[in-house]
Amino acid sequence: MENKNAIFKTLFLILYIINYQSCIAQKKGRLYLTYKDIIYDNNVIDQIKSYNSKTGIYEVKEFHNSDGYKSKSIIVNLTEKNVKEIYDLYLKLRPKNLHNCVFINNNKLISSSTISFNKNKNTESQPCNIDWEDKEKYDKIEAKLYEFILPTYRLKYPNDFVGK
Repeated sequence: MENKNAIFKTLFLILYIINYQSCIAQKKGRLYLTYKDIIYDNNVIDQIKSYNSKTGIYEVKEFHNSDGYKSKSIIVNLTEKNVKEIYDLYLKLRPKNLHNCVFINNNKLISSSTISFNKNKNTESQPCNIDWEDKEKYDKIEAKLYEFILPTYRLKYPNDFVGK
């Protein structure tokens, strides 16, 4: 009887390992994206918006003078089809970089926004798009991402959209 239990436990362990490796292999081939938008005020980070499709977390951190940073977050589980739709738009438009920046007076940075797919490149270290056409292409990709995120965010934080 004890021998049967040992065989059963060994068989169970082998099946578990095979199943676990199969799950890992599926996740490795999965397309995902990360997004970050940083707003600066007098060279200080005023707001950070970020999204990671692996975790599904969309977070907005805002700086409040008296309280430091306050954070709001929601779960937005984009489907693989949603992420692929954004990725396909990227492939169609092909902006030079997935890093947009906004500068004002004397090249003062007020916004830095990045999107990356499967973290194959560190988009934050890429140069900002300079060409207006590339900036517009990036904006279209970012807008497509927000088409999926904003409806869920509005449900949880409707006051953020009052008067806008």
